[in-house]
Amino acid sequence: MKKWIKAIFCFVLCFLAVISILDTNEKKYETNFDQKQIVKHIEQLVTNGPRSIADTQSHQLALDYITTELESYGVVCGDTVDVPAYLIQDFVAEDTDYQNWYLKNIIVHIPANSDNPTNEAVMFMGHTDSVPMGDGASDDGLACAVMLEAIDYYLEKMANGYEISNDLVFCFVDGEEYGLYGSHAFMEEFDGFNHLVDRIKFGTNLESRGTSGTLIMFETAKNNYDTIKMFSEINDNVFTCSIATMIYDMMPNGTDFSNFKAVYQGLNFANISGGMDYHTQNDNLEKVADRAHLTQQAMIVDRIIEKLGNYELGSLYDAKESAIFFSYLNLTTVVYTHATAIILAIVALVLLVANIVLRRCYRKEGSIKKTILSFVSILIGLAFSAAVIFVCYYLFQYIAVIAGTIDRHAVGTINAANTAIVVGIGIVVLAVTTWVSHFACKWLKVEPRDITRAFAYLHAVLGIVLSFVLADASYLFVISGILFLVNELLITCVKKTDVSKYHGELLVTAIYLPIVMPVLVLATTALGLTMAYIFGILFAMTVFAVSNVLAPVLKGKKTLPILLIGMIIFLAISLSHPNANVNLQGKQGISKLPYDDALIYVVDQQKGDVYRVYDLNAYSALEPYAPDMEYVDDHYEGVGEEIQVKETILSYAEKDALTIEKTRDDVLIYLTFKNMDGSGFVIEDGKTSNTYLFENGLAKDGTYGITIHSDCVITLLDGSVDVEYQEVLRDYEACIPKDYNPEEKLHFNLWLTTEYSLNK
Repeated sequence: MKKWIKAIFCFVLCFLAVISILDTNEKKYETNFDQKQIVKHIEQLVTNGPRSIADTQSHQLALDYITTELESYGVVCGDTVDVPAYLIQDFVAEDTDYQNWYLKNIIVHIPANSDNPTNEAVMFMGHTDSVPMGDGASDDGLACAVMLEAIDYYLEKMANGYEISNDLVFCFVDGEEYGLYGSHAFMEEFDGFNHLVDRIKFGTNLESRGTSGTLIMFETAKNNYDTIKMFSEINDNVFTCSIATMIYDMMPNGTDFSNFKAVYQGLNFANISGGMDYHTQNDNLEKVADRAHLTQQAMIVDRIIEKLGNYELGSLYDAKESAIFFSYLNLTTVVYTHATAIILAIVALVLLVANIVLRRCYRKEGSIKKTILSFVSILIGLAFSAAVIFVCYYLFQYIAVIAGTIDRHAVGTINAANTAIVVGIGIVVLAVTTWVSHFACKWLKVEPRDITRAFAYLHAVLGIVLSFVLADASYLFVISGILFLVNELLITCVKKTDVSKYHGELLVTAIYLPIVMPVLVLATTALGLTMAYIFGILFAMTVFAVSNVLAPVLKGKKTLPILLIGMIIFLAISLSHPNANVNLQGKQGISKLPYDDALIYVVDQQKGDVYRVYDLNAYSALEPYAPDMEYVDDHYEGVGEEIQVKETILSYAEKDALTIEKTRDDVLIYLTFKNMDGSGFVIEDGKTSNTYLFENGLAKDGTYGITIHSDCVITLLDGSVDVEYQEVLRDYEACIPKDYNPEEKLHFNLWLTTEYSLNK
């Protein structure tokens, strides 16, 4: 009977391990919204290329498409709350890094149609612009497409008798990629639809940080207990946990949600897989059209409207604290208060004390020496797990360099993130901890049972401490700690049967896996393997109890095949080019470039024609036709072939003024001011006149930079200054090699450069 029970526990453990991983992967859903129509909207939004605010033509065409669709649904243009209507909010976006942008938000208002309207509103927000180097099909064309379909669907549904008492608002905001301009302008400046900004009581932001992966609810407002409780009632396919919201609050990142979460209760959603395509030309329709997060985003928008259309929105503001919460097997979202967390900590503490006292008084056992040695064994296992995964991370990158998969200067920044790599790490850690457990028993003279007991104590202690100092993360250990301690208590109290032989810790680990495994999978996806050592420790804290069961069976040497399997998986993924992408944080440093993966010619009188490769992964693709180049700081650079340049710089300087005349409509101009002997300058572009002071934006090297996107006149306020001028022409035909393969999706841009001196 014991073997049957152990076999059942093992089966449950393996089954839940697989299910826990599958829960973090994509699964398509049938939705009320027309998915083909959503794809059609995305196709139309990306058909003219990137919708960057720097590319005014394609950007405006996308906005025109949205308004044309709205009018086809019967939405009128005007400031009225009597019928579905939209307004275009024109605004000026100011930033010390950029010349003023002239942008547009499209705000759609659908009035409640019930007999008792509340005059309150539920808002959905997504941004219309993309980065200059990508079509933005997922980021954030998908959100715009889903909102368009939601408007169409609910207008038709309301026309057929469906009633709502809260207004619906859909904000297509502008300029998110360059500085969250649109959402800020909406919150600070929009005054239409009967003071709409004041009437909104709930906001949902729809984002994307990749081209695949399950949808995640990763950010909420403060005092969110009632909001999360409401969300748990409609959610059965979106992963969420309070750890995600806690970590995101600590990060420097921002989305449009950042501009309204201090005012409204709300939810922020995004998919985070496919990060190698994020903010690149690969964020295209082909990558997004058939993805699961499309269906999830459509489903969650539909469910929020169904839930909140007739909801007492004011009740979401009654809570005075935030929730602790986590998804469990896509079956439910567990939600509880900080007070409950303290109660769980007290329960864990009582169980911990009871275990220690009963072992000493009832069993007449409990050697302090063995307990200490067992803790030492676990700490060694955690340290070894962290070290082995960290070494593997670097070792396999150097192997990838030899194989030509990645550039040697990218070692240490590679982000290999997918399910297989997580499985590989897990198997490696299981082998390492099993090996450590075996030799700990052999050399330190402790039993596997002692280590398992100490492991239960460690989970409990971590859970208790976190409940008081970091409550949002406490659920990771306090629940498992309680379950492990209950198992230990049964072993201690039941004398007639040796309960330990049933290995209840396997069942506890199985129950625990759906709590921790999604966090591990999604953490590696979001943060990459640059934190490999952390993931090694977390995996060890997850599987150590299993390792103690395996240790007497595998006896050290037999762990080698398990270790080998894990390393083979690790190596295979590390050598896979699609996953060997430079860590996203590094990529964002060059997001101002017109395109990522660019081979750039710099043309001026001093340097001649120069190649520059900013994305190190692009270097190997360029080798067939690029000249020999040297690594300089963060890019490769070398003298290029002589090319025929037809364009000349039209901008010119006269005394204290620099007149900017772009050679083409879609170019960006980068100005770097140096050797400043003055306070600043003024930019006049025929619409506004703005003053920029050097002291407000000095770089570490003492220079001041600004990006220019439209013709203007720059006038020095006083003193003198030297100006480095760089004008970027995208995909300049003369730069493209004759044997270039367009499928490589590289970009060949011409940089026209010169220098000016201004003196007032």
